[in-house]
Amino acid sequence: MKSQILNSINHLKQLNENPFTLQKIAYWLYEYNDLYKEVKNYSEILCEQCQQWKANGLPYDCLQEAEYCNKRYRYFTNFYEEVEYGIKVQELDAVCKVAVEEYKTYNNDSQLKEWLIKYFDIGYNKLAIFYYDHLEYSVDNDEVVHPHFGNSPIGEFGVCIDRKYYENLIEFDDVFKILLYERKINPEKLKEIEEEMQKIAISMIPIPKID
Repeated sequence: MKSQILNSINHLKQLNENPFTLQKIAYWLYEYNDLYKEVKNYSEILCEQCQQWKANGLPYDCLQEAEYCNKRYRYFTNFYEEVEYGIKVQELDAVCKVAVEEYKTYNNDSQLKEWLIKYFDIGYNKLAIFYYDHLEYSVDNDEVVHPHFGNSPIGEFGVCIDRKYYENLIEFDDVFKILLYERKINPEKLKEIEEEMQKIAISMIPIPKID
């Protein structure tokens, strides 16, 4: 299995045109989907040591990923899923194009508020991590930034997919954030988001033990 993983990642490296084309990434994902499933299933089977820890009520998620542990190949499934996200999120580019075209026809806050409501799930939920996790990493304002979807665990290369496939998505994300956070076109929803974030922050504060 280790040699299969190594071969698959080396194959991906050979496909790189710096940046990758969407078609070559989709081809690689298809080509090694069976290997991904095999590794995924193998990783979910507890090794003898993990079974023993589980039986004794101890943590058994083998973070060490030792050579005897079935979870030792999770680096491949994690990497595969990062790359796969690049394909899945790109599927939103078409609907984002429609949304941006709609946005450009509106000229008052009432229409823009309806636009935010209509596309809230895409802008706030489905694209929540896209910009900050996959696009905002350039230190040069003049540089063309291509979305980045993971670093190879073997072979020392990153997976950047050509920006041209995400242009509508990027434009939509910019417009959505400006309307929601800067212009505050939908103050009720913004207040709801802030209250929800406060609840999450409070729940993460440890409660001191009283003797």
